[in-house]
Amino acid sequence: RSTSHSPRVRPKSSSTTMETDQDLTAKLLAAADGDEKATAGVEPLISDEAEPAVIAIEVPADDDDDDDDQQKQKHPNKKSNQDYRDDTASDVEESSSSILPEFLLDPQQVFDAQDYARGEVQPATCRDLPFALLWYAQLIAVIVVAIVLGVPALSKQHAGHHTHESDDAGDDDDGSSNSNNDDDGDTYYSYTGILCFALLSGLSCSVLNALAVSILAHYGAYLIQISILFSVFVSLGMAIVAALQGSIMLAVLSAIGFLIGLCYYYAIYDRIPFAAANLSCGLTAVRKNLGVVLVAYGCVGLTVMFCAVWTTALMGVADRYAPQCSGDSDSNESCNDGMNEAILFVFLVSLYWTEQVLSNVVHVSVAGVVGTWWFAPDEASSFCSKGVTDSLVRATTTSFGSICFGSLLVAVISALRQIVQNARQDNDGQGDSVLLCVAECILACLEGTLQYFNKWAFIYVGLYGYDYLSAGRNVMSLFDARGWTVIINDDMVSNTLSLTCLVLGGLSGCVGMLISSLQGGSWLDALGGGDAPDTHLGGAFLIAFVLGFLTSNIMMGVVDSAVSTAIVSFAEAPSDFQRNHPALYDEMVTAWRRVYGEECGF
Repeated sequence: RSTSHSPRVRPKSSSTTMETDQDLTAKLLAAADGDEKATAGVEPLISDEAEPAVIAIEVPADDDDDDDDQQKQKHPNKKSNQDYRDDTASDVEESSSSILPEFLLDPQQVFDAQDYARGEVQPATCRDLPFALLWYAQLIAVIVVAIVLGVPALSKQHAGHHTHESDDAGDDDDGSSNSNNDDDGDTYYSYTGILCFALLSGLSCSVLNALAVSILAHYGAYLIQISILFSVFVSLGMAIVAALQGSIMLAVLSAIGFLIGLCYYYAIYDRIPFAAANLSCGLTAVRKNLGVVLVAYGCVGLTVMFCAVWTTALMGVADRYAPQCSGDSDSNESCNDGMNEAILFVFLVSLYWTEQVLSNVVHVSVAGVVGTWWFAPDEASSFCSKGVTDSLVRATTTSFGSICFGSLLVAVISALRQIVQNARQDNDGQGDSVLLCVAECILACLEGTLQYFNKWAFIYVGLYGYDYLSAGRNVMSLFDARGWTVIINDDMVSNTLSLTCLVLGGLSGCVGMLISSLQGGSWLDALGGGDAPDTHLGGAFLIAFVLGFLTSNIMMGVVDSAVSTAIVSFAEAPSDFQRNHPALYDEMVTAWRRVYGEECGF
C-alpha cells in the first residue's frame, strides 16, 4: 500500500493526470477572487486514507470584504469572495461522503478502502478432509470391484471368443488356438506400426503446441478477433448452403445467427485488448514454468488408467447382475432385470468425480504456480521451479479435500443429468418426455453454474489454501467489491483457446497423413483395408487428429487456468504485479483502463 498522502485530483475527462499542490492552490485562490474558468475541470479532493476524511482548505481572507456589497450592486450575477468560500467548503464536505471506487485513484488504495479483507496464506493443515477420505474410499472400492468381478468377467468373455475362433479355424493337438497360422486364410497384423505412427504424430503435436503458444503470445489480439469472426461466418456459410438446398427455415435461422454474431462482435470489439492483455500475462507465467504442463499430462494419464479400471469394474457388475431367468423356459418364473439405475448412478458419480478431481488438481496447481510467479517471481521462473513442486504438493495434500468437495457437487449433478438423459431417450416421445427434457435442462444449468463457481473458487484454493466454501465466498466478494461482475463474464480467451485446439487437431491430422504417405502406409495395415491408400490416409488423419486435439486441449487448459488466475491476482494485488512485472502491468492497466476504467476502480 502506498504511503503517499498527497491530494489527488481527477479531471472530468477519462485521463488520470495528477496536479501538484501548487497548481491546485493557485486555482483555489483564483476561485476565491471570482475566476470561474480557473476551476474548470477540477473535482473535489479526497484523501488517500482508507477512511474518507474532510479536507480542510484554508483560503486567505480578503482584506476588502467590506466591498462585497458594493460589488454585488455593480455586478448582481457575480459571486463574492465569501460565496466562493462557502461553495468550496460545501463541495469538499459533499465529496467526503462519496464512495472511493467512483474515483480514478491508485488501485491498491481503492482496494484498501473496500469492505473486504485481502486473502492470506492459510496454515498448512488438511482442508475438507472428510471429502478426501470419501474419494479415496470410492477409488479403492472401484479397484476391488474391478479385481473381484471385472477380471473374471473379462476372462469369461475371452474364453467364449477363444472357443468361437477354435470352432471356425480348428484346434491344435494341445487344444490351443491356431490364431497365428496363416494357412487358415486369415491375415494377422502387428500393432507395432501403429505405435510408431502414434509416437511420431505425438512429437509433431508437441512442436505444433509450442508454435501455437508462441503465436498466441505475439498475436493474441488478432487471434481473438479471428475466433469471434470464425463463428460469425460459419453462420453465414450455413445460411448460404441452406438457401441453395431450399431449406428456408434453416437459412433464416442461420442468417439471424449471423446478424447476432455481427452485433456481438461490434459490442465487444473494444474489449479485445483487455482479453489479449490477460492472455499475454497467462502465457508468460506458463512459459516461465513449463513444468506445470507435465503435471497436466500426468493427470491425463491417470485419468486414462482410471477409465480402464472403471470400465473393468462396470463390466464385472454388469455381468454379475445380467438379466437371468430361473427354472425352465416354459415356466413363469420371475426374471432378473439386470443392473438397476441406482448402481449405474453410483458408477457415474465415481467416474465424473474422479475426472473432475484430476482436472481440478491441474487447475489448482496452475493457480499456485501463477500466484508464486505473481508475488515471488524468483521462486517460479524455471521449468521445474519451486513454485511448480510446492503447488503440486499442496494440491494433492492440504488442499485435496477442498478439490474433492467441489468436484463432488459437479459429479452428482452430472450423473443425475446422464440418468435423466438416458431415461428421456428410452421414453422415445412418450408422455414423460417433456418433463424429462425440462429436468435435463435444469440440471444442465446447475452443472454449468457449479463449474463456473469452481473455476474461480479453486483459484483461491491454489493461491492461499482456503477451504472450498471460504474460497468461493472470498473470491466472489473480491469481484463484487471491485465491481468486476461484468468483467469475469467475458469468455473471449476461452473461446479462442477452444478454436486453437480444433485448428491444432486439424493440422496434426494433416501431418499424420503426410507421415503415412512418406512411410508407405504399412504402419497402419492393422487398421484393415488392404492396400487401399485412402483407408490408410483416413486412419492416419483420425489418429493424428485425436492426438493433436487431446494434447492441445491439455496445453490450452493450462493456459486458460493461468489467465483466470491472472484476473484474480490482479484484482487482489495490483501493486505486487506492478513491482514484480512492470512491463506486463503497464500493458494490462492500459487495456483495462481503456475498457473498464470505472468498473475496475482505476
